[in-house]
Amino acid sequence: MVDYDSNVRDVLVAMLEENGFLATPADCGAAMRDILARPGTAIDAVVLDCMMPGEPGTELALYATELKLPVIMISGSLDAIQFAAENGLQLLEKPFRSAELVSAIETALSSGQFGQRKA
Repeated sequence: MVDYDSNVRDVLVAMLEENGFLATPADCGAAMRDILARPGTAIDAVVLDCMMPGEPGTELALYATELKLPVIMISGSLDAIQFAAENGLQLLEKPFRSAELVSAIETALSSGQFGQRKA
């Protein structure tokens, strides 16, 4: 779960954990890259905010897809919506509910889309 805003990140991590997911929080792109590079770390999907200081969420999304990880981008930005559509990525528009987040993750994990290698 990548979001620079600690309050939002904490709420999203809590949403995920309440729905049976294990969530590893990251506050920036560098932290996300460090987590993904750890040997033996099992990451099934990346949920990330598109609008973050430093490295743009769009670049992080493409990095995660290079690793064959499904990506769920979250944003209310029209630019992010267009980017997601152009790159075949799933985008969850803010504001959203817990059930929508869970559904987006389940879709990404089961579909073989959104950056994930087809099974």
